[in-house]
Amino acid sequence: MPHMITPENLNNIKNPGFRNYVKRYLDIEEQTDGAIESLGIPFNRSNQKTAIESVVRRGAAPRNGNKSFYLNWLSPACLACQTGEKSHTSFISFKCHKSCYFCFNNNQENYAEFRVKDNDPVHELRKLLARGEVVDYIALTGGEPLLHPDKAVAFFDFIKKRTPNTHTRLYTAGDLLTDQLLADFQSAGLNEIRFSIKQDESTEVIEKLFEKMSLSKAYIPQVVVEMPVIPGTLSKMKWILLELERIGIAGINLLEFCFPIQNPNPFKERGFELKYPPFQTYYNYWYAGGLAIDQSEEECFELLAFAAEKELAIGVHYCSLENKHTGQLYQQNKAAELEGVYTFSETDYFIKSAKVFGEERHLAESWFVNRGLEAFEHNDEHDYLMFPVAFADDMRRLGLEVAICSSVAEEREGEGILREVKVELAL
Repeated sequence: MPHMITPENLNNIKNPGFRNYVKRYLDIEEQTDGAIESLGIPFNRSNQKTAIESVVRRGAAPRNGNKSFYLNWLSPACLACQTGEKSHTSFISFKCHKSCYFCFNNNQENYAEFRVKDNDPVHELRKLLARGEVVDYIALTGGEPLLHPDKAVAFFDFIKKRTPNTHTRLYTAGDLLTDQLLADFQSAGLNEIRFSIKQDESTEVIEKLFEKMSLSKAYIPQVVVEMPVIPGTLSKMKWILLELERIGIAGINLLEFCFPIQNPNPFKERGFELKYPPFQTYYNYWYAGGLAIDQSEEECFELLAFAAEKELAIGVHYCSLENKHTGQLYQQNKAAELEGVYTFSETDYFIKSAKVFGEERHLAESWFVNRGLEAFEHNDEHDYLMFPVAFADDMRRLGLEVAICSSVAEEREGEGILREVKVELAL
């Protein structure tokens, strides 16, 4: 089992070649941390994380390598999101009538362009289907899709006619919904509507949104709430959970609250700190949501415990920032053509290999040669022997210190390469 290597436990590695090799990665991580903190929001490096075991004991089901937990029910679209297989998300524009300080749409590609003009999600989807791709889950997001009601309905109507078995969902603030619009979405076969609640809005505004949810239940099979859990809003979140239970919606997705790497002043004013470390594996992830805020995960866990204690019937799902990354890793790495020492991990979706360093590599090579195995490669520059992770335990039984390495598949100048991004200690 891989064990994370940190500056605090680095010297526990006895092999100097292994130790020096890992230090290169720790230096990169330290430089990345410094660049992040230069944005003006500090890390909370002293926070003691909530034990996962306590969440599971209260009935929450872990999934995706403990990157998400849920009670009672989970949208099938969330299950599909884990790998992103046969899934597609589109938008009409990035226009929105809300002004959330934590919005990350400004990080999206072509944000400025689609603030002033519209995208054509039907044309986009038509091209995708023309290539013969099968899409089982399709979402429409924004901006606010209901600023374009006719185009939003037309999008789902197109899906119903072209691929009627596809599960469809709409993301919306919800306040622009009407009976007629809901009836139109029902006719267009919309399967799921996801409301966003803003904790900083008044009780009266939120209660009106509850009325829209109640109304939606008569038209849309699955009514869901999806919202970030902002630290310090636990009491209000518990009230929201109880109201959602009273209404009888399908479930709520509790999102880990993030700093979108822009507009730092509202985060500073509220005294927020960043979760540390910012990533379990440091990499350039596509998800534009930003960096996780400290204490959000803990309050999500508390809400799961509260829902279990109150025996709520609605689905309650905690979706961490790390959970958002796995679809990218799967799509990026699953299709890579691997040979020799590399293996695609069905657990975390990285491409894995193992290494031993210095004099230990000669012992490892002898072990392979004596068994007639050629599944190893030498690297003289960094003084290691690399081999498939399937042999890591065999090497450990020889008394060798084994590195478990994670890589991602990338394309550079038209050629596929593997980029190593993390090194751990096999235990």
